[in-house]
Amino acid sequence: MKKIAILGLSLLSAAALFSGCKKSVNYLDYISEMRYGIWLYSSDGLEVKIYRSAKENPYIADGIKSDMCDLTEVYVTLPKNYDEVEISLDGMGGEMSYQAVENCYYISFSDEVSGDSVDVSLSCGDDSYTVSAVSVLYDGVMDCNGAVKCVAEHDSELFSSMTENGIFRGEIFVRLLYDEGCYYYVGVCGREKNISAYLVDGECGKIIATKKITG
Repeated sequence: MKKIAILGLSLLSAAALFSGCKKSVNYLDYISEMRYGIWLYSSDGLEVKIYRSAKENPYIADGIKSDMCDLTEVYVTLPKNYDEVEISLDGMGGEMSYQAVENCYYISFSDEVSGDSVDVSLSCGDDSYTVSAVSVLYDGVMDCNGAVKCVAEHDSELFSSMTENGIFRGEIFVRLLYDEGCYYYVGVCGREKNISAYLVDGECGKIIATKKITG
């Protein structure tokens, strides 16, 4: 009986030790796209959208996170089309390319923009515009990490099913959105390239909508 008691205590001790050493998974380490800033301007047919992100490079939805790089993207819609459009903002500048499908002009930088507003100067042929794009963020809006945590809590079964030996077998996309309020798109992509997508309220963290996208 004494030997059985000692054996039982040994097994319990080993189980406790194993449990204590079990690796907890930080799902934030698997974010491969994070759009955390948006600045907007719109008036009289002129629209400016500035997105600040960190993205893997090259950007591939394959369930595997790669090295990240910083990215500032600018989209401009003008009252009319021009052969050349030059832009300057926060010490950055250059010629924008025309995107026919979206009917807008585009440019990207690796440098960062910040602050509550960004002054933008546009030179378009004989015309010029100077506007101030304003950040959509306001008090009470969670950050990208908070949105991912809300999704991980909401669909813990999915995250658990994609976790093996302390490794999350997938990657996570999180993008700040704005439509009369702040929201987040969170996409969870597995190795089979299927994506579970969630729309998250940026203030309370409520999951508003979900969708499955087959790769």
